[in-house]
Amino acid sequence: MSGQEDEYYYDRSMFFKELSQSIEKNKLSTNILFSNYLNDFKDIVQHNGLVQEEMNIVCQLLCTVDLSVQNFRRILLTLVPEEPSIPHDICEELIVWALSAYRQNVNDATKAQCILYWILYVVEEKLTNMDIIDKYYKVLFHLCNYQNLSQPVAGIIYCLTKSDDVQKWMITCCKNIIEGSKSEPYLNKLLTFFESPNLMNNTRQKGLFDCNNTFCKELACGLRSVRKELMNIHPQSTHSQQLIEYERKSSYTFYNKIQFVDVNNKFEFPSTEELAKSFIKECSSNNTLTLLGSVSGWCKLLMNNDKKLNLQQRFSNNLYHSLDQIFLSNEVNVKSSQKSKFLHEILEFQKFAHRGLAAVNIFIFQYIISWDGIENSRVIYELFEYLTFTSEEELKNSFLEKLYAIFITGDELIYRMVINSLTNLLCNLYFNSKQTRPNKNCTLFGEELREETEFEVVKCLTKYISHWCSICIYNYPQEEQLKHTVYTFFEKVSVLENLKPTIWPIWTIMPQSVFYNGLMSVNIYWLDRLSRLMLRHIKFDTNRIEDNAESPSILRMLQLFDMYMADFFNALHTGVLFDKREEGFIFKNLNEEEVEKDFKIVNLNVCFQMEKHIALAPYFMNAEHTVEDPLEDLLRVEAPNLHMLIFMLNQNLQNDSENDISTS
Repeated sequence: MSGQEDEYYYDRSMFFKELSQSIEKNKLSTNILFSNYLNDFKDIVQHNGLVQEEMNIVCQLLCTVDLSVQNFRRILLTLVPEEPSIPHDICEELIVWALSAYRQNVNDATKAQCILYWILYVVEEKLTNMDIIDKYYKVLFHLCNYQNLSQPVAGIIYCLTKSDDVQKWMITCCKNIIEGSKSEPYLNKLLTFFESPNLMNNTRQKGLFDCNNTFCKELACGLRSVRKELMNIHPQSTHSQQLIEYERKSSYTFYNKIQFVDVNNKFEFPSTEELAKSFIKECSSNNTLTLLGSVSGWCKLLMNNDKKLNLQQRFSNNLYHSLDQIFLSNEVNVKSSQKSKFLHEILEFQKFAHRGLAAVNIFIFQYIISWDGIENSRVIYELFEYLTFTSEEELKNSFLEKLYAIFITGDELIYRMVINSLTNLLCNLYFNSKQTRPNKNCTLFGEELREETEFEVVKCLTKYISHWCSICIYNYPQEEQLKHTVYTFFEKVSVLENLKPTIWPIWTIMPQSVFYNGLMSVNIYWLDRLSRLMLRHIKFDTNRIEDNAESPSILRMLQLFDMYMADFFNALHTGVLFDKREEGFIFKNLNEEEVEKDFKIVNLNVCFQMEKHIALAPYFMNAEHTVEDPLEDLLRVEAPNLHMLIFMLNQNLQNDSENDISTS
């Protein structure tokens, strides 16, 4: 009797609790009630679906617990969403697992095949963000040649392919696979699709790549039974339909306006620009924000500067008003997912235009005052990359000073996101300033900037980022990812400062904390990467700035760089870092008495010499007894940039000595 009561009270929450325990124990539960419920649960799910939390548990179980093929299939059949939208991270996690497991053994290959069929039906029904699956397009295509995976993969490729995706090598690859294995009709279907461009614009047929076994039929039935709902933030689909109908109705009147005039037996046709303006006037909506949702809308905004229509100004006003209501004054209550989607639409438009919107500039300058640096952080930091500034004062007062409060109180992740965002912002400002077309605008629908202003803004921003990089290294000297972000900034800025046609008189080198952190790093990678940047400075920057050597700022950079190179050479090669401290920077102000008092054990002259350097020591000791000159071979293989820089500094020193002798 008690067993019947337990069975009666065994419900959905208990089932998912045991699933979670199975993940912790890394073994599927053997409870009889659990097994019985699992058998019936498939039918329940295919009518009602799982909520997101339940889907996460099932996904984690599939990817972490070593299940038998039978249990794997039973559990995968339950992975059906309640809402017609599967979180993209679940789809991506399953794809990554399948790609990593399909070669391991027969069972894992079968499981990977099951997952790919699941992905196929998700793609057919458009139950997730297609961009997430689309980024694995080429990787998946190469699986067409892999045994049992080829059928679901061919179906996924068929659903995802756009006309621009098809290349000659893909057609050749399909033909080779078909010739190698004659019994694969689904690859024939894919090949026919690739070779027929007209089919690309048609609606893709469902079920073309279905498998006839019972499991696949049940899997397809479950996902195809998910109820269809309209899941848009704005009623854009309704608007788009209305717009299409409106265009059809008005097309006749539109084309009737085209006049063919017979002048001396010649016909004069309207210009492309006139046609575009007429078309845009006919099809413009009163709600200009709907133009954010499609590429055609972006083109209308960018192309149309008709003063009568005033489309760009209306769009800017509507955009700022909406941002103010949603994010600043909170007059309109909007879900966080809707806010994020709205910001992503704005970001994608700016990426398409390669410019920043003036309305977004104003919004960011106000929003950053109360922003915590975390909410919608990914998209906000990307929006920073497209900001523009009308003056150096606006850059400092409206943006950098407010961002600094977030930066200085943040952790290592915030440091990385800020430096990466500002680095990309600097790149965009540089590239926009280098455009040679006559009527360039640095902001969309905003004022045009003078070259002098662009130079002031770029110079100021570079100085700030360099200083913030110094703070990063000071607070997190051993964080590898943060160091990579910092080094990337200095590498990129070195390239930017040498961009033609106009090269500004700027030279940025690493601040002291960053340079000496690299020189004294325990990892040979950072020492070699530092050397590569110093080589670039010697090859490009020192010659470039000779004409500007009279500038005090450039002169200070030259002097500091000479000190860096002196310390670099004296520390690593000659072993006289402290004796020749006057030539360098790091020990310049130390006197011998202080050193004798505080450094009784450590010899500052040789502690960073290559034979004793902590980054080189492991490699050096391994090769010490096998090669006559281990250090030379070590540097050539493990640190070629370091080897080249030491050689170049040594050559320059010898040449200077010879010149001194000849002149004397």
